[in-house]
Amino acid sequence: MKYCFDLLHPAHFHLFKNLIEHLKSSGHEVYIFVRPKDVLLELLQEKGWDFKISDASTSNNKFLGFFKHFLGYCKFMKNKKVDFHIGSSVVIGAAARLLGGKSTVWGEDDTSIMPLWTLANLPTHVYMKPSCLSFEKGRHDIYHNSYHELAYLHPDNFVPDRKIIEKYGLREKEYVVSRFSALKAFHDKNARGISPELWSKIEELIAGYQVVKSMELAKSHQIAPWDMHHVLAFAKMIISDSQTMTIEGAVLGIPSVRINTFIGKSTLIEELEQKYKLAIGILPDHEELILKMIEDIVRSPDTEKIWAARRAVLLADKIDLNRWMIEYYVK
Repeated sequence: MKYCFDLLHPAHFHLFKNLIEHLKSSGHEVYIFVRPKDVLLELLQEKGWDFKISDASTSNNKFLGFFKHFLGYCKFMKNKKVDFHIGSSVVIGAAARLLGGKSTVWGEDDTSIMPLWTLANLPTHVYMKPSCLSFEKGRHDIYHNSYHELAYLHPDNFVPDRKIIEKYGLREKEYVVSRFSALKAFHDKNARGISPELWSKIEELIAGYQVVKSMELAKSHQIAPWDMHHVLAFAKMIISDSQTMTIEGAVLGIPSVRINTFIGKSTLIEELEQKYKLAIGILPDHEELILKMIEDIVRSPDTEKIWAARRAVLLADKIDLNRWMIEYYVK
């Protein structure tokens, strides 16, 4: 069978990387189309996979970039007759209608905060969504009892390696990961995260820990992108205004404090916060609460034991998403 993956973000690479490996090793034809963002190209190059870069990467206008990406994708896929178009992109639904094949678009955000994405994806054949969004009840929706992050961080797919943190001079539970989002996506308009003033106060609380600082769209730390999940897995905690890394930390059983104005807008992260107690979400203006929560996590001698028990509950409830994808796509 033939498959094409449209990748726009490092998170999409991680979501599909194990599926791509399986398809390639099983003798299927796999094509990869890429609009570069952050460390996406580095991750692909490290794998040694062939891929085509979209001309939209040269466009600063989002809507012009969308059309250039669509045209480039159609040109790249012309006459290839793929069976599945796979990604989180707004172009593959329309492209599949023109070129043939089935489009499967993956999302884990509520459609209420992604209206343009939802509208642009009307031609899509199937939306793949986590079961926590089943209340949306779209007629093209297929639900899985998992999260995107469990396609690559489920224990069946990922085993943290202590040798990797030693390579960077880090010691288990003696460092904190901080992640700062660029907040430049369509749905990030007017969004706020961690201000420099707030971060300076947080730094005082974690003064006894090394800080591994990661900033979207910037080379801000010494960690190779393919090592970052190993580093996250042994951290004391992650403090972030990023949605994706908050979820990654949570499913790894790492205390994940999220500080942004998306609080209350993501059903998936609310499930992690309220049902599983693996993440904590606080609005940026609530400084006293933010500092208290961070201080409690740092000072409690039971933090690791509590979060490990909570993660065990999550893993008992959720499935290995990579296994589910293989069963769906490989007939």
